Amino acid sequence: MINPILTVANVRLIEQQVNKILNSKSLSKDPEILSAVKGIAVAELKEKLPVATEEILRAVTQISDRTDAELFIESLKIYTIPFKAISEKGLQKLFRKDKKLKLPKLETIDWHGISYLSWADQGTHRQYIVIEKDGTFIALRGISQPQYYTKGICAICNQHGPVHLFTATVKGNEDRYTSYSNYICDDPEKCNAHVTDYKVLEDFVARNLV
Repeated sequence: MINPILTVANVRLIEQQVNKILNSKSLSKDPEILSAVKGIAVAELKEKLPVATEEILRAVTQISDRTDAELFIESLKIYTIPFKAISEKGLQKLFRKDKKLKLPKLETIDWHGISYLSWADQGTHRQYIVIEKDGTFIALRGISQPQYYTKGICAICNQHGPVHLFTATVKGNEDRYTSYSNYICDDPEKCNAHVTDYKVLEDFVARNLV
């Protein structure tokens, strides 16, 4: 029986390093350059991903093309701990204050492909984010501000692309409210594909819940 050891973010990190190797192959035919890039990729995985087995590390260096890469990443699913599936009732409990909560189509979610769940209500401009930590769901609600759509660095995945301003308002001492604004990816699916460090995601949610 295979014991899942990788988070979805771990798999994205492996995929990132594989893409670096393939990109170097397309840019240079020099075997020394390619060997150096492979060495850097493996070193980064060993540093950031101590659970990576020798089998996984060896496979990373042996990938020859995009088809190989896709098959390899797909094969990692059996080692992956998926995002814990949540029901509509579970989401309603997380966001009790939203009496007319608009829910995502949960049947379309690939739980092996996301580090966090997010969806937006275009009518109210509310955006919802759910992460899992220590077996518990943590819910974050904010306002997605369409007037601030631009290109920049996402506070969740740290990648450059189309982003919008996400603003969470929290209650502090003496009934005072404080707003926290961050630019995050327009498309949660693409953002999830770029999340390689779950701690950054956790920190983003924690900052907006304070």
